[in-house]
Amino acid sequence: MKKLISMLLAAALLLALAACGSESGAPETAKDGAPAAQPATQPADVPEKTEDGEDPAPETDGGKILVVYFSAANTADADAVSAATPRVDELGATAYLAQLISEQTGGDLAKITPLTDYPTDYNGTLEAAQAERDGDERPGYTVDADPEAYDVIFVGYPIWWYTRPMLLYSFFDDHDFAGKTIIPFNTHGGSRDGGTYREIAEAEPDAVVLDGLAVSGGGVGPGTADDVASWLAGLGY
Repeated sequence: MKKLISMLLAAALLLALAACGSESGAPETAKDGAPAAQPATQPADVPEKTEDGEDPAPETDGGKILVVYFSAANTADADAVSAATPRVDELGATAYLAQLISEQTGGDLAKITPLTDYPTDYNGTLEAAQAERDGDERPGYTVDADPEAYDVIFVGYPIWWYTRPMLLYSFFDDHDFAGKTIIPFNTHGGSRDGGTYREIAEAEPDAVVLDGLAVSGGGVGPGTADDVASWLAGLGY
């Protein structure tokens, strides 16, 4: 009888120990000794779906945004308006694009202005731009803001002689954009971006250079706002 009681007590003790082990929080094991699959949980930093079941829209980083641009219409002499650039609503085509981007992103708007104005006639501007390119010049300029004080810098320019104006070479030579995001945009007469987006990425290896927007200067107009909005949406703005 005593032997039977001892066996019953031992069995009860084993059951109690097994119960305590299963509540201890240690992972259970599969039959092969490997940890059994645990219930999947959603990380705390993953946003839940909205009330209508849709995934939430992506958020931008919220950094300070600058939209800086050069156009032949940017002149130190307010009366020396160049005829070498298409115009929309009294703005140069590149300036018009810059204004749209500024309005749609909420970014500050700033002009790059040459210290020496380009000729007011088309052929004169063409010759001056070619001379600067052939001489690998770095023209002087002023800018209405400190680009390095911003996190995201949209940079706009026309394509001159299949590349960016030499003024833009000066601009990138003069500023350190390490850790910044650069987003180029340009107007052109048929050469798209002329390879300038790749050149900017090579010139600024420590910056992030995103896909740019190239728009035909003669095609800039009221409908361009939709093109800009679509491009910005693709970038998360």
